[in-house]
Amino acid sequence: MMTREQFLNDLSAALSGMKEEEREGVVSYYAEMIDDRMEAGMSEEAAVKAMEPVQVIAGRVLEEAGMGETKEKPKEKGNWQEITRPADAVQMLRIQAENKRVRITSDEETDQISLRYCIGDNDIFRLHEDEGVLTLEHKLRPINSFVNERGSDSFSLESILSGIGKFIAGLGERVVNGGMFSYEAPENEIEITVPKTFAARLEAATSNARILAEDITFAQAVKLTTSNAFIQAENVNCAQQLTCTTSNSRIVMNDVNVDGARLSTSNGRITLDDMIVRGGLTAVNSNGSIKISDCQIGGALNATTSNGAIEVAESACPELTLKTSNGSIGGTLKGKREEYTVVSRTSNGSNQLGSFGEGEKKLTAITSNASITLKFAE
Repeated sequence: MMTREQFLNDLSAALSGMKEEEREGVVSYYAEMIDDRMEAGMSEEAAVKAMEPVQVIAGRVLEEAGMGETKEKPKEKGNWQEITRPADAVQMLRIQAENKRVRITSDEETDQISLRYCIGDNDIFRLHEDEGVLTLEHKLRPINSFVNERGSDSFSLESILSGIGKFIAGLGERVVNGGMFSYEAPENEIEITVPKTFAARLEAATSNARILAEDITFAQAVKLTTSNAFIQAENVNCAQQLTCTTSNSRIVMNDVNVDGARLSTSNGRITLDDMIVRGGLTAVNSNGSIKISDCQIGGALNATTSNGAIEVAESACPELTLKTSNGSIGGTLKGKREEYTVVSRTSNGSNQLGSFGEGEKKLTAITSNASITLKFAE
């Protein structure tokens, strides 16, 4: 069997023509992809086996970087649809999907909202428009619809077997094309393109598939929900609240500027890097770590998890509450020790922080069966 380490080493070797920093970024991306699958319960062997072949990945990456052989772009399979609406006519955009990845990005040259998706044999899409609310609804086709395609009041054994066969065939096609397990198959992604500054409220929900938002400024609240897959926001500004909820996977925020944020997951990590939050930030996890790096938080920070560590690096906040169990609390806070009023405690572990002070900034750090090693930058 091919191990995770072997797969990543082979991928790195196949990308040897790239700059070291770029190559490491690609390898890190696919390492996290394998880790996500293992965190969701797959064995290492199964997680690696579900990946595309190394040469396929390397060929695509090199081609996108302008280093591969020039090839004619393969024709997309399936029944592709693209819906466009004037952005100023939409007050709320709502996506409700099952097992479909959702990718939200922007185009500086457009004043339209574009929804692009592929309708497969197992897919049912419906578009609703009602008083400024644009909703794209997707569901997987139930098996009984294959069995009773002719609308008969009775079912024969032949129709049942035929329907099950069609359902399995459609499901098999999704697996073969990477639809169930691949992060790359375009047929299983809903692509949302909006203006660079998007004035409408956004709610996107799916299951068993990732949500990615990048390079957008949102004027209103944003809510992203999935399960068994990660949520990532990169280079995103939000004038109101950002809410991200998933399970059995990670949440990653990088270069994100928001009014307030609530992030929740389980059995995965929460990673916040270069984040500016004008109000409060709540990060809730279980059986996973929380890492906060180079973040500026204007209101209260509440980071809570269990069976995972909490790490804060070079971040500033006037009121911090850090709580976990069976995990350490460590890192470095901006500012001086005398600026804080500190309450900290642990059990069955060392506490290098202690409780002290009467400063304006508030810090509470509580864990059990682990150590506390928080320090101050000055």
